[in-house]
Amino acid sequence: MRKKLTGYISICLLLLLPILAQAQESLPPDDKPLSGRWYVGIQGGIPFGFATFNSFGEDKTRLGYSAGLFGGYRFSPVLSLEAQAAWGSVGMSASECCAAYWLGSDGNRYLAPALGMEGWDYGDLYNKVSTQRYGLQLNVDVLQLFSPNPERRWTLEVSPLLAAVGTKASVKTIEGDNRVMRGDNNWHFGAGGNLSAGYRISENLLLEVYSGITWLSGNGMDGMPKHVRKENFIWESGLKLGWTFGKCGKKTTASTIHSVEPLAQQPHTPGLPAEPEEELVTVEPIVTVEPAQPQQPKETENVTEAEAVTIEFPAIYFVFNSISIAPGETAKMQEILTLLRENPDLGITLTGWCDNRGSVAVNKRISIQRAVAVKAWLVKNGISADRIRTLGEGIDYNEPDAGKARRVEAGKEDKR
Repeated sequence: MRKKLTGYISICLLLLLPILAQAQESLPPDDKPLSGRWYVGIQGGIPFGFATFNSFGEDKTRLGYSAGLFGGYRFSPVLSLEAQAAWGSVGMSASECCAAYWLGSDGNRYLAPALGMEGWDYGDLYNKVSTQRYGLQLNVDVLQLFSPNPERRWTLEVSPLLAAVGTKASVKTIEGDNRVMRGDNNWHFGAGGNLSAGYRISENLLLEVYSGITWLSGNGMDGMPKHVRKENFIWESGLKLGWTFGKCGKKTTASTIHSVEPLAQQPHTPGLPAEPEEELVTVEPIVTVEPAQPQQPKETENVTEAEAVTIEFPAIYFVFNSISIAPGETAKMQEILTLLRENPDLGITLTGWCDNRGSVAVNKRISIQRAVAVKAWLVKNGISADRIRTLGEGIDYNEPDAGKARRVEAGKEDKR
């Protein structure tokens, strides 16, 4: 068994080397580590045991249960490492091959009942094995590995597992439910893996379905004498519910730690000139436009002062991980459109912003795309593209409200 486990671990390591090498390319630079990538969760499943006794016994299939906690850290969209702790019970009984054997009260297996000794046929017994597992699991998302797409909600992970597994068998008669043997606590070295498919319900919540096998070293988990047993493993299937969290505090330097706000490249809108990267400027959300005052001769004593006109452009807000104008923002877009139609000599600068969840480079790109999206809408509705300039400021470190930080602001730019 030890040779099999050693061979299995060696094969896993050889298979993981190219995967880890490719996943390393997606890791952020040392000066821009990820945050918001810690996660915790709960899991529950149905385990099946296989040894001399097994869960698919001659009398019936005996179900078990498992419940536990897990927590981990996601290094990149491809790779994460998590720790697990789970507790449960596995139901087992004699399989067809072993039902005719006889278990003596001395704990040994006999081919026939021994004279003068109390005993039981294997076929008349069932086994309830208490289990506990503490392990580490490496998760590799093969969808992101071979087809990167940060917007994808689905995950498909292959997860090698190493664990310490404790078992304690309790053997009882099927008829009468009388205990005939209670085993000692046995600890096993466990090696195996899981295959899981998950769906991200929201920004933080992930639901997964998993199935996997853990091979156990040492004595059989069922506490039966070792004779014909070749298997000693647990197969478990179940559900996991995880929650991602992390600190995204405000910083004022470019090396601020962020979690990634991924977004695919937005195609260029036909008819609009490509926007070069511009020098970053600060644009206030409310802009006051004051028309130029008419020049009066110095000798004129009575000067007529023009009444100042104030134009306030509403901010257009965006949902997380989007550059599309939400239906609820259409009324404000119409307001900006009306103001531009009523002031044909007025040009504007559209400035895009993002919240502080995301790398500096990614948020810079997204903020520009949001400004371009607003410009495209205005041009489509009859405003000349020459009247509109776009900027992307990236992350707004001064806005604590993430919903208000994801916006496009409009400020005046006179066209003489």
